[in-house]
Amino acid sequence: MNKYYEILGLKSGASQEEIKKAWKKMALEWHPDRNQSEEAGTKIQEINEAYEILSGKKQAPREEPQANPFQNPFGGNRFRNRGFRMKARPINLVLDLTVEEVYNGTTKRVQFHVDRTCGGCHGTGGLKTTACPVCQGKGMYTDRDMRFGMHTFVMCNNCSGSGQVRLESCGTCHSKGTTVQVETIDLKITKGTVEGSKIIVTNSGSDVPGADRSDVFFTIHVLSHPIYELSGLNVNKKEELSFVDMVLGKNVEIETLAGKFKIDVPTNCEANKVVRLRGLGLIDEETGITGDLYVKLVPKVPKEITEEEKQILEKLRSSVNFS
Repeated sequence: MNKYYEILGLKSGASQEEIKKAWKKMALEWHPDRNQSEEAGTKIQEINEAYEILSGKKQAPREEPQANPFQNPFGGNRFRNRGFRMKARPINLVLDLTVEEVYNGTTKRVQFHVDRTCGGCHGTGGLKTTACPVCQGKGMYTDRDMRFGMHTFVMCNNCSGSGQVRLESCGTCHSKGTTVQVETIDLKITKGTVEGSKIIVTNSGSDVPGADRSDVFFTIHVLSHPIYELSGLNVNKKEELSFVDMVLGKNVEIETLAGKFKIDVPTNCEANKVVRLRGLGLIDEETGITGDLYVKLVPKVPKEITEEEKQILEKLRSSVNFS
């Protein structure tokens, strides 16, 4: 646990206020939108992980005890009762969000299927059980490595480490030990959640015999938008303007995720000119970092023109500045 304090530059036992303050400072310093170094991506992940663990939002990875290969560390007790339980394989899901949802933040109610320990047989797969004959109820057995002449401890495949085998199959789960259920949770989506971000919900996944309940990993996928395109915290959009407005210049009102804003189109504005509107991108709610809005000014060509408009354009084509 001390290493997580060290990542944030804190002493062990720092208060929650100190932890949050240190995290915000380092997150601002190493955020990829501000820090262009190659190590910024890895560093920000370490900083966020340290904050989530120290603030109680995420459990620290389980450290496996070191076994003495020359001594039976199980003392005759079952494998599952000696603190050697592994966590079940996580469930990986994709969560689709709209651009508006990641800009404003939201709460999404999601449902997914999980395996839950059968209430009829309590996960054994049978109504009656007995000690596993292969491992003698220990959940493991010793195996000799002929190359080195050493004994290693191996989880028993016959009972999956439980130490028990069924005598009578369970009719509820059909001997699987688990039944499929629908899990419903509410996920808080903070402002500025970008493509590829992961939300971890601990201990909400599936039950697996001989292991702790798994976690659920939600990978964020931002759906395509007809107007806006996201690039990290920055937002891009195209704004079509008439040829006349781009030549003569105009004060134009445009739509943004934050509402309507006016921009000044300069005289003789070149095609595809990009205007930067600071602070009108996504807002990272956790760090306070704000992206920008980049507006590309694109000349709009009319699909049809009147005879009068055609005559005017013909005159312009023969003039000095339009020839």
